[in-house]
Amino acid sequence: MLVADYTFKIKDISDSLSYINVMVDEDEMVQVCVGGLAHQFGSFQTDICTREKSPSFFDLQSMMLMV
Repeated sequence: MLVADYTFKIKDISDSLSYINVMVDEDEMVQVCVGGLAHQFGSFQTDICTREKSPSFFDLQSMMLMV
């Protein structure tokens, strides 16, 4: 799956959940996104997970497009 499609799917699910009053904050979206990456993103996952502060979901999308 392309990065853009993958991140769009996560955002779409988050938006759908908000329609039924289930709020997903940005940190949770980042965790779900990073956690679902393929093994080829292993070092990227480690980099994101060991940061003191998580990037925003938008910043994560941009970073993933550069990998």
